[in-house]
Amino acid sequence: MKSFLIFSLLFVLSSEIHAFTVKYNSQKIRHIKTAPLNAIEVMTLESLEDHELEGTRMASSIAGWLDIEWIPQEIHRQIGESAKVSYIRAREEGQNEIMDIMTEVVDDLETDWSKYDKDAFVNAWNVGNYVSDYLLDRLGSESCGCNAEIFNPDE
Repeated sequence: MKSFLIFSLLFVLSSEIHAFTVKYNSQKIRHIKTAPLNAIEVMTLESLEDHELEGTRMASSIAGWLDIEWIPQEIHRQIGESAKVSYIRAREEGQNEIMDIMTEVVDDLETDWSKYDKDAFVNAWNVGNYVSDYLLDRLGSESCGCNAEIFNPDE
């Protein structure tokens, strides 16, 4: 039993290694893998090809969401525009993963948060979570449910 536990532990620890050797009951066993176990497929934004159009749509969605959630304010449009600029820049730099886009939006908002802080009822991370849910929605996937509903600016 002890040998089996050691083998299992080594296998779990080595799940990212493509080849490894284990000693089991005085015999060497070589295991070769071609791909990592339990690999998580990352959703990418490659299907959203028009960065300007998608950024504009996202900015409108953010402003609409905030207007409905709180009260209509110019600051909501400005927050959406900041997210749009971040999105377009990140996509043009080749970033295709939602998490990268979300953190880019948050970092840019936090850098300039003094512009928004007085009138905004949210913070940069609230907007970042919304961006993540928005992008998942645009890909037709389930979101983490951080926000009640994604505002569709086309409706």
